[in-house]
Amino acid sequence: MRIKGQNKARVMVVALAVTAPIALAGAAAPALATSAQTATSCGQSVASLDAVAYADRLVRGWGRGDLAATACYGNAATAGALSAQATPGGIHWRRVSAEGAAGTIYVTYHDDARGGNLLVGVQNVGLRAADGWHAAYTARFSGEPRAWSPVQWSDNLVRAWGRGDTKWTSYYATPAVTKALAGISAVGGSSWRRIASEGAAGTTYVAYRNDANGHQLVVGVSNVGLTQGDAHAAYRIQYR
Repeated sequence: MRIKGQNKARVMVVALAVTAPIALAGAAAPALATSAQTATSCGQSVASLDAVAYADRLVRGWGRGDLAATACYGNAATAGALSAQATPGGIHWRRVSAEGAAGTIYVTYHDDARGGNLLVGVQNVGLRAADGWHAAYTARFSGEPRAWSPVQWSDNLVRAWGRGDTKWTSYYATPAVTKALAGISAVGGSSWRRIASEGAAGTTYVAYRNDANGHQLVVGVSNVGLTQGDAHAAYRIQYR
């Protein structure tokens, strides 16, 4: 496998992914479902949640393709807008801000894998009324794509493994790759330097050299998996 050289990039690993860009959809504040209806379809009350945690649950439910949860946290317009954008929404949505205006808390998320932003509006009155369901009454997609490339994704994986962060290692890589890296070392160390990258047949291969011991590591990242918002896009490694 020939791998062409590439300049080293500095990548910041973010702390929350919840993780599909650009379309607009929204609705006026909803007429709330009755308590009896929501109790039957959605379960126990969520009126005790704050609006930000409520929006997080909506985005995570949509992200994993849970249509029932999406329909419970959002009203019909919101659930329809999210499902029309992507089903499932993907796991890479990261909350970046929250602010209140005129009885609504607006929570913004960025999709780190594919780029684009999502703004969710949660009606405070709706959240406190009845059982708290269907309080997310608007969802709007916007923003210029600023997605992680496969090379950045691989860098994130190697850095997570390097510092012994099993949570994020398993986020970026498949279980098989996570296990293989742990078999090499529980803590990969900070001496890995990216030396080359090359794309081939839907996969980007990124090569690293360990300046401390001379070993090399090649990470294969699925381009399709990354663009579709899947987790564990790093699906193979070679170590020598």
